[in-house]
Amino acid sequence: MTKLDIIDKMSFKETITSVELVDLSLDGKPRLVVTTLNGDVRVLEYVPGDKVPLEEICRADGLPPLAAVGVGDVLGNGIPDLVVGGLDNAMRIISYTDGDLRVDSLTPLGSLPTAIGVFNVTEDKGSEVIVATTDGALRCYGWYEVALDKLAHKVLDNPVFSIMPMTSKGMPYNRFVFGDESGYLYLYQYADDRLHERKKIMVGGEITLVATGDVTGDGYSEIMTVSDGKNLSLLGTTKGSMEKIDSVRAPNGVTSVKIGSFWKTEKPRGQIVSSHTNSRVSLLNFIGRQIVEDTSIKTARRASDSMMSVGDINGDSRPEIVQAVGNTVNIIGVSDE
Repeated sequence: MTKLDIIDKMSFKETITSVELVDLSLDGKPRLVVTTLNGDVRVLEYVPGDKVPLEEICRADGLPPLAAVGVGDVLGNGIPDLVVGGLDNAMRIISYTDGDLRVDSLTPLGSLPTAIGVFNVTEDKGSEVIVATTDGALRCYGWYEVALDKLAHKVLDNPVFSIMPMTSKGMPYNRFVFGDESGYLYLYQYADDRLHERKKIMVGGEITLVATGDVTGDGYSEIMTVSDGKNLSLLGTTKGSMEKIDSVRAPNGVTSVKIGSFWKTEKPRGQIVSSHTNSRVSLLNFIGRQIVEDTSIKTARRASDSMMSVGDINGDSRPEIVQAVGNTVNIIGVSDE
């Protein structure tokens, strides 16, 4: 039987607006990166058993409040960078260097950023940045010496609020997926200085969140979408097309969804984790051709929003779930009894 337990928690003065687990030191142990309502970016190290379990390593402050965050190696030095889009309609690259955070570049966007994805779309050494804005623009940027260079620009019919990479066995670059209020899920690829739509499928409802990962263990990414706030749909790509595998309706609004692998099996496969408006965290499994809830936990008596990330924050070789509810961070362990 799978069980979720809060193994540690800590409250902050500021409301937390995003959480990411990032291996900034390249030692295999991710640090917790949080952004706050007033625009701070803070890097925290988890110290199990300590009176203050999340110890601040460094921070970047004085930034405008942030609307979108992405993580990936933009500078091409092997260390993940933070790409943040602010309410000032600009995008910044924040790098971790010598134990500190610094802003390496600022790129005006002209409109409010709604989603940022950071992954390799060109087979180059570093990652590219895909950013969507409220005016319906979708842009691709690459790092060139000291600044971001715009590689491609496309105008979409609707704004996009979540962008995730697709990994395919034997493919050295990423395609990416996103959905919109029309109910369509799109698969895109960067090629020949353009952003190309490769496939699309009608999922239904307004798609606000997407997650990708290998759920079935076949070496290819599956896609999890959240539409109309509560509908979770799992899709796969087979024989040149996308197909819907299964869908379930959550009892509460879904505010975050991730795919991670919580236990070792002969054939590695992922599980789906969702975080909800009322602080509930659910672990879903894929059995046969169906999505089945394995277990869940409610972490707060009252809540209106929550967000989460998945990674091995305590170094025990098993991923934990790190959830933020208001100004509180919960570290949730996953055990299989």
